[in-house]
Amino acid sequence: MGDNESGEPAGLKSGASFWTFDFYQQFFDVESKQVGDRILWSMVPKPGVSYLQSYIRPNPDLYGPFWICTTLAFTTAITGNLANYLAASPAETYIWRYEFRKVTLAASAIFAYAWLIPIAVWGLLVWRGSRAKISLLELLCIYGYSLAIFIPVSILWMVPQDWFKWCLAIVAPVLSGSVLVRTVWPSLSHDTKKVAISIAVFILVLHATLALGFMLYFFTAPSAKVPLSNTAGNSSNLLPVSPKPEVEAGPGGSLVEDKKNVSKAESKDASDSKKKQNVDVDKGKSEINKDKKEERDVIDVKQKLKEERGVDKQKKHIDMGNKQKDYTQTSVSVKGSVNATKATA
Repeated sequence: MGDNESGEPAGLKSGASFWTFDFYQQFFDVESKQVGDRILWSMVPKPGVSYLQSYIRPNPDLYGPFWICTTLAFTTAITGNLANYLAASPAETYIWRYEFRKVTLAASAIFAYAWLIPIAVWGLLVWRGSRAKISLLELLCIYGYSLAIFIPVSILWMVPQDWFKWCLAIVAPVLSGSVLVRTVWPSLSHDTKKVAISIAVFILVLHATLALGFMLYFFTAPSAKVPLSNTAGNSSNLLPVSPKPEVEAGPGGSLVEDKKNVSKAESKDASDSKKKQNVDVDKGKSEINKDKKEERDVIDVKQKLKEERGVDKQKKHIDMGNKQKDYTQTSVSVKGSVNATKATA
């Protein structure tokens, strides 16, 4: 990927094997000054100067794009959480927890945009038979550096002012997107004007969509939060709550009529609550009476069983007494017979 000052696209080093260290080293062979210039002029369009020819084509790299995407992923996730924290009212207490999943979402969106969109644009240019050749490596480099403007913007998005956030969301993609379109335009100019403009608008719209998606998802605070007292044991972030029902104002819109409506609504709620309490009390009383009745039935059954057992015992005693009496009488009669027999003899 040596220096190439001509209009030909810079490619890979010839003879470098995919399995050697030199093959991957060529993607990171860049100086600090080159990285700084590419970052600066990817944010600001430079009239009369081709960004591709002056800054990228001599030595395209992946070092800057990789670290720009990584830095942007972390700054977006961190500042997005801080923006939600700062948006919470200091006069009230809320549950706020850092959302680590935002790091994953930000990294996935950024790296997907920095890799998939350049590949799609390059494939579209090849399909349309572009005469002004631009390599895939150059497109990856251009798109990676075009995201550098969103690093400072993501920090400024923490300011809790909606108009300021929207200004940044419009200005930032317009500046860096215009550099993208001007860089790719020579490869589109050979095509029909309608197709070329459509592709250019498509590139600019995708760039703006990324910026708006970042602002709306990571830097827009919830409209309503749940107080700490109502979220015991809840591990979620600032949760939305349903708004309280509004009381309709009187036809004249006067304060007295509003108060009357409020008092009517309150009295209605109180009566409904009282009715509900009375129903609950009656239900509780009926359940208590039912339980008492069941207890009395059990006691009666036990008493009957006890009485029946006493009668049985008494009958047994009488039977035993009668048997003993009969036995005694029989014994006496037997002894008398024996004695009479002896006397006769």
